[in-house]
Amino acid sequence: MKQKINSTINQMRLNRLQKTLRKINNYSEMMKSYSDEQLQDKTKTFQQQLANHQATLDDLLPEAYAVVREASWRVLGMYPKDVQVLGAITLHEGDIAEMQTGEGKTLTATMPLYLNALTKKGAYLITTNDYLAKRDYLEMKPLYEWLGLTASLGFVDIPDYEYQRDEKKQLFQHDIVYTTNGRIGFDYLIDNLADSLGGKFLPELNYAIIDEVDSIILDAAQTPLVISGAPRVQSNLFHIVKTFVETLEEDEHIEINKSQKEIWLTEQGIQAANHYFDVENIYEEGYFDLVRNINLALRAKFLFDSNLDYFIQNGEIVLIDRITGRMLPGTKLQSGLHQAIEAKEDVEISDDLSVMATITFQNLFKQFERFSGMTATGKLGESEFFDLYSKVVIQIPTDKPIQRKDYGDKVFLNAEEKNRAILEDVVAIHETKRPVLLITRTAEVAEQFSTELFQMNIPNNLLIAQNVAKEAQMIAEAGQLSAVTVATSMAGRGTDIKLANGVHELGGLAVIISEHMENSRVDKQLRGRSGRQGDPGTSQIYISLDDYLVQRWGEDKLSDNKRLQSMDTSRLSDSRVFQHRVQRIVTKAQRVSEEQGMTMREMSNEYEKSISVQRDLIYQERDKVLNMQRVEDFNLEQLAKDVFRHDVSKRQDNLTQEQLAEYIYSNISFKFEGDISQLNLKQHDNVIDFLLTEFQNQLAENKVQLKNDYFYIRFVQKSILKAIDSAWINQVDNLQQLKASVNNRQNGQRNAIFEYHKVALESFEQMNYKIKGNIIKNLCQSIITYDEDGDLVIHFP
Repeated sequence: MKQKINSTINQMRLNRLQKTLRKINNYSEMMKSYSDEQLQDKTKTFQQQLANHQATLDDLLPEAYAVVREASWRVLGMYPKDVQVLGAITLHEGDIAEMQTGEGKTLTATMPLYLNALTKKGAYLITTNDYLAKRDYLEMKPLYEWLGLTASLGFVDIPDYEYQRDEKKQLFQHDIVYTTNGRIGFDYLIDNLADSLGGKFLPELNYAIIDEVDSIILDAAQTPLVISGAPRVQSNLFHIVKTFVETLEEDEHIEINKSQKEIWLTEQGIQAANHYFDVENIYEEGYFDLVRNINLALRAKFLFDSNLDYFIQNGEIVLIDRITGRMLPGTKLQSGLHQAIEAKEDVEISDDLSVMATITFQNLFKQFERFSGMTATGKLGESEFFDLYSKVVIQIPTDKPIQRKDYGDKVFLNAEEKNRAILEDVVAIHETKRPVLLITRTAEVAEQFSTELFQMNIPNNLLIAQNVAKEAQMIAEAGQLSAVTVATSMAGRGTDIKLANGVHELGGLAVIISEHMENSRVDKQLRGRSGRQGDPGTSQIYISLDDYLVQRWGEDKLSDNKRLQSMDTSRLSDSRVFQHRVQRIVTKAQRVSEEQGMTMREMSNEYEKSISVQRDLIYQERDKVLNMQRVEDFNLEQLAKDVFRHDVSKRQDNLTQEQLAEYIYSNISFKFEGDISQLNLKQHDNVIDFLLTEFQNQLAENKVQLKNDYFYIRFVQKSILKAIDSAWINQVDNLQQLKASVNNRQNGQRNAIFEYHKVALESFEQMNYKIKGNIIKNLCQSIITYDEDGDLVIHFP
């Protein structure tokens, strides 16, 4: 019933889009009759209409899309089909277009990118990795340039490349920019750390299309982008605590809730810790660092699995994205967890770096004026897209009917039986010369299957998400006669598998999936590897009670059934009752996994709210400072008066001459020689006026050292920015630490998120006082010099 309602709603949405499609099609003959020059002139005409407010983008859409269609045929030899145009209309409207693998999403995106780039405010195509961004950019760049627009790749595709001054700015000064979600995120954070207008390179974020949108703004939404700064004080407890944790018994000393990724010591565990560390109670004040390290070591040992969450490469822990199976080089777990895993694996412990700036993908894309997305698996995530981003998913029909057969699951008691059956089926299919794509959840299992196939004299390609360019080439070749490809779940995503001659007649590509993934969207995406553009093909998922999904999320104890273990496995495999029961267990486990994923994303979004509001305020204030034209734009005297009033009032009536002198030395002038013996310290207004006079004198003295008004403005500007940045970096790092520990703060009915927001607000107010105080200190106590080129150099206190 629900499916029928969804189908009806989707058809209503498509009917509305069809009206616009008909308008676009009505222009097609006219566009064909135009000369190249006439067609190219359309871009300038559109831009003039927009500039003169004679038309809106929505007004221009039918004719503009018709122009791109005809230009695409002349330049690329490809004419966007009606279904691609339907997807393009959806993308301009800011919604999610669900388009199946092989339906041409890259070409579809050219139409809304062209239309939105006409505003000269910029349009972005954002995808999951550098290879796809560069491939699509190079393929579509000739079209944009032929139409009179500029396009660029938003990064230099050289590992560890160091950008020259203004090089980044030039990359973004194009009408259309292709980049990745990770790169645009770090660009945004770095841009907001600039200490001058010249250091900023990112224009206002106008319009973006996100490819593989579910992967980026749902699956990757929990992992924030982080720019790290100075090392924190390193704990020396990692190895000691790791040795203690190795003595613990899972059922006796600890309790684990794997679905919530929570772990804690039982009463017996606490007693064991007290005995091991020879203390009366580890939870007494003074042992906070010890308890923190025990919790980290417990999580590292019991909640993070080698070759699933991370693997060791060249003596370093490299994280793996559980959803995509991709390595995350350069990414580290925060708050000491990465170091705890390093201790667990006996590799060199790296520095635990403080956090300078951070943002989640959820909040990053909310910085855009508008964004839309495309994916083959959007409908299954529609409720989240709507709840988080107010976006609907429109299922775009395929150009040709889907011919792929998706078979029901093959059910087995255990992994051993299942894997044997998978190998037998691969061999049988291979003997017919049909290409086979065998997909596993982890790199470890993929390597195991690949090795066994080689031992059976079946050559195969192994893709374990380590080199995206090589992956794309290998996955593209997976449709050749007799090809056998073994891959992790996301390897080569974004690349079509085209069938070689003779493969159609054999039944197309056979996709074999070794187990259900944690999310049904991923299952659907994997099945979609076969059957592109009306090709034949099959997909088959194999399941057992040993599967990770069942072990992690399932609650049924069927696998422990003694009678079941003693039964003939071939009889079990043929038993409909057994098959149905296992199927139900796996389906329920996947549903629990998906619900938990949604809950975690909601939690992540909730935690992000505080830092998001604070970040927006800080970045607005930074921009105001960077755009400062006159010192008078900031009322420094009032700022100083506020600071002095706050600091003096803290002393109430207990202020002494020594304390006042020390305050002046520390905050205003370390050369102070004035007389405060006659000052009535109980009259706070008099004290504040005295401090204000000293501030004005010191500021005037500093101004004398500055050559002209330009350098004075720069000095004030940098003094304010330094104060903001120092305090904000500390605040960001503290909030990251707080988020990691806030669950331990729950007491009685206190809610962790409420507690987090409460502490975050209190610390933000304290940070504001600190910023104001440090501005005064920077203005008064900085040492002003010039380098050999005559440029201003400021040494802050």
